[in-house]
Amino acid sequence: MSSADIRERLHDFINKADDKALEALYSIVQSGIDESDYTLSSEHKTLLEERLEEHEKYPNSGSSWEEVKDRVKRRL
Repeated sequence: MSSADIRERLHDFINKADDKALEALYSIVQSGIDESDYTLSSEHKTLLEERLEEHEKYPNSGSSWEEVKDRVKRRL
């Protein structure tokens, strides 16, 4: 089974699992979870701040999530 298959099956399991199963799974993998892996670099923070400023200046310039999904579906 490929890594992609394993990820997909785990995601499916997590989305459907009850609380006890989730707690059991989490206790198995928590030692491998390093919160520093999820911190943003200063470059990413700067980029996000710039994008937020742009959005605040022009809040209607973007697309809604529904519009984005529709565009993607039309291209498939």
